[in-house]
Order: sequence, then structure tokens, then C-alpha cells
Amino acid sequence: MTAGEAIPYNFLGDNVVMALFVLNLVGMAYVFLMNGSSIVERAKSMFYHGKQSNPYTDRTHITKLCNLLLYMQTIFYCSIIAFGRIQYTTPLTRGATPYIILAAFYLLIAVALLMKRGLYDICNLTLLSATIAREWKESYFFTIKLSGFILLPLAICIIFVKGFSITYYTIYLLFATLLYAVVVVYSAKKIIFKKKCIGLDIFLYLCALEFLPMAILWRAIHVINAFLTTKI
Repeated sequence: MTAGEAIPYNFLGDNVVMALFVLNLVGMAYVFLMNGSSIVERAKSMFYHGKQSNPYTDRTHITKLCNLLLYMQTIFYCSIIAFGRIQYTTPLTRGATPYIILAAFYLLIAVALLMKRGLYDICNLTLLSATIAREWKESYFFTIKLSGFILLPLAICIIFVKGFSITYYTIYLLFATLLYAVVVVYSAKKIIFKKKCIGLDIFLYLCALEFLPMAILWRAIHVINAFLTTKI
């Protein structure tokens, strides 16, 4: 780096981001202390749904606070990962304040998640029976809450590893996305299409309610970044 060259911004030197990261870890410790066994039971029930009448019994109950913390973890790591991707194309320099961009990403993902809950409620209660709609909603959004743990290694690398390779970033992100898609498709097959499984039906259903909204969200992240980086 030559004299006078701007120093790239790095999460590692940002006390606010580091504090949020530590608070998130403390929150997850609380979640597992309070509802660890329920989370394990519910995770197992995702894969043997057909062997029991109701996989979401009282013994798999997760408190509202723990559910909120799990959602917050997923949204936080998604924001970090989105910001990390932006750093590869239009990097901020040291002294910049990335909090507006991070907050915008966080708010966008949170709003998208709320809208998705409403969309799933409307569509599933229209297309499915009330029991199946409830089971699918519980399974699907539990998968989203678990996604935070899958994204944790990538978020750690973005925060702590200087010059983290975009190749490794892309590979891991593709792996996490593929794993998420496999779990969602498997759950849909077991719950929604268990009597008559047609691959095209699953594909069309998930394209309309899952893959297309994800593509729109990813595009919105890039639009927000392009706007904020020119205004900040």
C-alpha cells in the first residue's frame, strides 16, 4: 500500500460491529440454555415428519424471546454477508461509517421476512388444509432460524479474516444456499406433497414463494448499496 492510499474499511477494527457480534453470541448461549433440547428435537423432527402425527408438540416449544433471537441472528449474519459482498466491488475506506448501509440491509431483510410470513399465510391457507399449512409454516420458518448457524462460519471469516478471498466467499455461500434449498425441498416433499410428489409442482411452488423473492431481495441489496454509496 503506497503512501496516501486509502485504507480499506475492516469489521475487525469496528467496535460497534464487534459488540453486536459478541451480543449475538451471548444471545445464542441464552437460547441454547433455555431451549436447546427443544431446538434439537425440532431439528430431528424435520427429517422424520412422516413417522409421527405432529412433530411440533409441547416438548419442542421454543419461547417467543428465543424465536426472536434466532431470527435476529439470521438477519444479522445475512446483513454482514451482504455488506461483505459489497466490499469486493465498491469497498469503503477506513473512517467511513458503514452503519447506515448495514442498518439498511438489516431493515430490508427483516421487512422481507415479515412480508414472506404474510405471503405464506395467504397462499398456504388458500392452497392447503389448516393443519398442513401450520406444519409447513413451522417447518419452513424453523429452517430460516437455523440458517443463522450455517451462515456463522462465513460471517466469522468476513469479520475476522483480512483479505478473505471472494472465491471462498462464493463457494461457501453457494454451499449454504444449496443446503438451505435441499432442506426446504425435502420438507416440502414430506409435508405438502407427501401423498403425491411431483417434482414440477415442488419446483413451481418454491419458484413462486421462495426462489423469485430471494432473487428480488438480492437485487434490492445491490440497488440499496449503489444508492447509499453515492450519497454517504
